[in-house]
Amino acid sequence: MERKLDILFLNHNIEKYGTYFRCVNLAKTLASRGHRITLICSSREDFILRIEKRVQGNLTTILLPRIKLAQYHTGHTLRALLNSFYVLKGHFDILHSFVFPVHPISIPTIVARTFKRRATILLDGDDLWKGGWANYYGQPFRYLLEKTEDILPKMCSGITVVSELMRERFKRAGIPEDKIYYVPNCPTFEREVIGRDEARGRIGLDIHDKVLISMGHTYTECLFILLDAFAAALQKVPNLKLIFLGKMALSDEFQKRMDVYIARYPDNIILAGEKDIPEVKQYIAASDALLLPMDNNPIEEARFPIRLGDYLTSGRPIISNAVGEVKRILKTYRCGYLAGPTDVNGFSERIIEALSDKAADEVGKRAMKIVDEFLNWGKAAEDLEAIYYKCMGRQ
Repeated sequence: MERKLDILFLNHNIEKYGTYFRCVNLAKTLASRGHRITLICSSREDFILRIEKRVQGNLTTILLPRIKLAQYHTGHTLRALLNSFYVLKGHFDILHSFVFPVHPISIPTIVARTFKRRATILLDGDDLWKGGWANYYGQPFRYLLEKTEDILPKMCSGITVVSELMRERFKRAGIPEDKIYYVPNCPTFEREVIGRDEARGRIGLDIHDKVLISMGHTYTECLFILLDAFAAALQKVPNLKLIFLGKMALSDEFQKRMDVYIARYPDNIILAGEKDIPEVKQYIAASDALLLPMDNNPIEEARFPIRLGDYLTSGRPIISNAVGEVKRILKTYRCGYLAGPTDVNGFSERIIEALSDKAADEVGKRAMKIVDEFLNWGKAAEDLEAIYYKCMGRQ
C-alpha cells in the first residue's frame, strides 16, 4: 500500500472563484482518501489583512490577505511573499501549483524548487497565458508571464491540464508527453433529485414557461451572441424566459449594452443574482435547458469551464456555441446542442430545437452518464493520486 502524502496546493484565485473550485474539490477528495492537504488561496473579502486558517479533517485551508484596489485581484506581491514563507516553512511531499504563470505562484514554486529538493513539484494548466491572458498585460509583465509558462514546466516533475489544447501547448514548449496529464474539471455539486415542476414551485417560476439558464460570473462578447440568439428564439417561443444565475461581473460598457436588452424584454430576462448551492440546484432543476456562451478565441479553446460539469450532471440539455474542449466533449458524447461560435441564428435554432426535441431527455441522460462514469472528482482524484506517486518515483 502506498503511503499517505502531505500535499500543498497553491492557488492564485480568491475563495469561491474560478480555479478555486478545481482546487478545493480535488483537495477534499484527496483528503477523503487519507492524504493531508493544505490549500492556500486568497480571501474573498475585497480588503482584508488577516490570515484565516480553517481545518476540516485532513484538509487545511489558509486564506491569505487581499487588497482590492482595481477591478481584479491586487496585492499580488504580498501573497507571493506569504506563499514563499509557507513553502519554506512547510513539510510536504507534493507541491501542486495552480495558475502558475502569475508571480504569487511562480515565485514560491521557484523557491520550492531551489530549497525543497526532496519535494515533488507539479504545475496545473487550466488557462492559456502565452497567446491568451498574457495579451491583456503590458510589458514587461506580459513577457514574464509568457516565459514563466514556457520555462517553469521544465523545472518540475509534471503538469496537469484540463484540455487537449493545453496538452498540445506544453508539448510545443518542449515538455515530454509522458509528463503531461489530463485531469478534467467535474461537477461541484450532486444533481438535484426533485422534479421540474416542484423546483419551479419552490423558487416561484411558472410551470408553463420555457426556462433557459445561463450560469456564471464573467461574461465577454459572447454574452451578446447569447442575448441576440435568445431574442430571436423569443419570437417563436413567446413564453421563453432567460435567467442569469450568478453575480455578473460586467464592465460599464457591457452593462450599458445589456441594459438595452433588459429594457426591451423586462418580463423575459431575469437577473437572479448569486445563490447558494441548494438554490442553484433548484434553479437548474427548474430549467428546460442550460446555455453556455463562448468566444471564438484561444483562451476559450483551452478552457474547461467549471459550470460545464454542473450542467452535465443536471440531466438538462446544454446549448452552446462551443469551441475547444467544451465542443469536444459535447460533440464526442452527443450530450449537447451545438452552434457555430459566431452563428447567432444557429444558436437561436439550437435553443428552439432543444426545447422541442423529443430526444432532449436522452441528450441529458448521456451527459449524466459521462459524469457517473468518469467526469467526477472521485475519478479525478484517484488519477491525480496515481500521478503523484508516478512523479515521486522519478525523483
